[in-house]
Amino acid sequence: MMGNENSQLSGLEVEEKAVEITDFWSQYQATIKDSCRYFSLKGDGSVSVFKGQAALGPLWAVSTPLEKFSNNLLKYRHPCIVRYISAWQQRSTLHLATEYVQPLSQVLTAQTPLQKCIGLNNILRALVFLHEQGGMSHNNVSVSAIYVTGDGQWKLGGLQYLCPFTELTSAYLKHARIHRYDKAVDPNEDSCELNSKIDQYGFAVLVEDVYKNNKDDEVPHLREFKRYCQELLQHRDPAHRPNLPIVLQHNFFNHEFITIYKFLNFLPLKTEEEKCQFFSNILENLKCYDEETVAKQLGGLLLSRLTMLDQTARKNVIPYILKPKNDRSQNEKNTGFFRLEIFKEHVKPRLMQLFGVRDSQIRFLLLSHFSKFVHVFSHDELSQHILPELLLGIKDTDDNLVSATLICLSELVPILGASTVIGGQRSKFFTDGRPNSKTTSDKLYEKETFPAKIPLRDLPCSEDTFNLDGIEQPVYMETFIERPSPVGGESIDDEILESAANKANSEEDWSDWDNTNHKLVLVESEDVNGLIPNTEHEQIHLNGSSMNASNNPLTKISSARSSLLQKAALEAKKNIVDISELDIKNQKIDSRKKSNEDFDFFADMKPVIEKPTVVDVAQNDLIQNFTSKLNFVPESHEDENEGWGESWND
Repeated sequence: MMGNENSQLSGLEVEEKAVEITDFWSQYQATIKDSCRYFSLKGDGSVSVFKGQAALGPLWAVSTPLEKFSNNLLKYRHPCIVRYISAWQQRSTLHLATEYVQPLSQVLTAQTPLQKCIGLNNILRALVFLHEQGGMSHNNVSVSAIYVTGDGQWKLGGLQYLCPFTELTSAYLKHARIHRYDKAVDPNEDSCELNSKIDQYGFAVLVEDVYKNNKDDEVPHLREFKRYCQELLQHRDPAHRPNLPIVLQHNFFNHEFITIYKFLNFLPLKTEEEKCQFFSNILENLKCYDEETVAKQLGGLLLSRLTMLDQTARKNVIPYILKPKNDRSQNEKNTGFFRLEIFKEHVKPRLMQLFGVRDSQIRFLLLSHFSKFVHVFSHDELSQHILPELLLGIKDTDDNLVSATLICLSELVPILGASTVIGGQRSKFFTDGRPNSKTTSDKLYEKETFPAKIPLRDLPCSEDTFNLDGIEQPVYMETFIERPSPVGGESIDDEILESAANKANSEEDWSDWDNTNHKLVLVESEDVNGLIPNTEHEQIHLNGSSMNASNNPLTKISSARSSLLQKAALEAKKNIVDISELDIKNQKIDSRKKSNEDFDFFADMKPVIEKPTVVDVAQNDLIQNFTSKLNFVPESHEDENEGWGESWND
């Protein structure tokens, strides 16, 4: 359950359940809506809010512990110190908003030995900054003063005891001792004249607490560094304790993994030759380490702006970081570096942040590899975070950026649907013109319809064809078209009819009116079987020479049939005096022909009307006459319509 707070941060919602409660404040997790999304790895505006009240003691007479903590965070800014966002007073409670962090004590057991090594390196760098650049002593180095960000980076906090070295006296340490970590307090602190080496003793205790459950061989040079801390950093005489910059030079903070981490952190200070050599071999060097550790500690640095803008990194590193894989194999080429599970947990949140960066080079790089990682996002993440950023890209003035964005939008259509990606109302303008498209799939249709390029003569047909013995068959392209195509087929028929009309010399040459579509006549004989043209005047081309069809013996076989068809056509033409007689309205109906050929569907509905007659006959005659009328069958010589009273055929 969350409540809306009246604060300087607009849209801040703070959770009611506290994450940690100390002597000075309570820590809560919160979210800033409609604001910057870079406070946390999750990219949802998560922040941390500390609420504190007044405390008793001589150190807090001027300001409360949380107020001193807030002022020191605002004054001393460093990548390894908790980032300050805002602070405000609400009634009697002070509120401090920082980047999203968790207490180290809550996540220490989940940290790997290499993560702990890098974390200690960050804390040591922060202490060096306070000592060397700020001239300040922390005085509270312990697990309780360290926080972990969303991407696994250790940050130094607990700055409420921070003071300059000039004010660091035995009295000050005595007043602060009541709330300090007892194990980190030097037993000889009161008797020592030199109090500037308090943090060295506390850092040695921190190393012991962090690695108390780990073996010495899990991290390179860990056993040596533990001995170094006991003998030098916890020396009875503070004068023999080395300065913190010297501690950074120990081999424990300079093995290969730490060297890679430091190089990425100080990338702007490196030369082009150093960066080229570094990014050419970095992936091979990281394959020997745990993937989750690499993702937590180096994932953000490998996808930082400086790394993504480097030419060597864009070629040798970024394509493999942005491509997840299911199984990791060192012999496999052109595969991703992180497994899919680790990619979703650690790399995906970074990608969501990068899509909000208004840098054309970074956007181009993300778009070029979009198809590799688009499947790792959920439906809501794509529709609510990625899609709005892509839609913003198509409005840019850079044509290349718009073109690349449109390609990525096409990747989202199968996932989100065209209505979500394009928006607006859509209509169906195209139809599927394939035959049997509803029941036949694409591949099956192509396989069955176009199995191979088969010659026309080898295709199966509905009728048997016969080759002429010893005679080369002519090819009639038009005659094989029984039905013209939907578009342009009418012109083919017109050309054929026009050619036939030009060859006709008299009225008798016209073909039958009732059989206008036949082009070939199949003729069977004892000697010759084949396809014979239907007209006597058509030229048959054989072996490059032409001869009249009337001289061809094949034509004589079908002359009898052709003459009968022509006579029937002439008789039909002679009976038609006027063209208007072809109209169905003007046609005359032969009642006799209709009665004989057409079936009368209303025969059973014709009424039988008889006039009543009074006849005195016997009962048997009446029954016989009544039965005979019901079973009336006209004689053969009588007209069947006689006796109905009127003619239904008139």
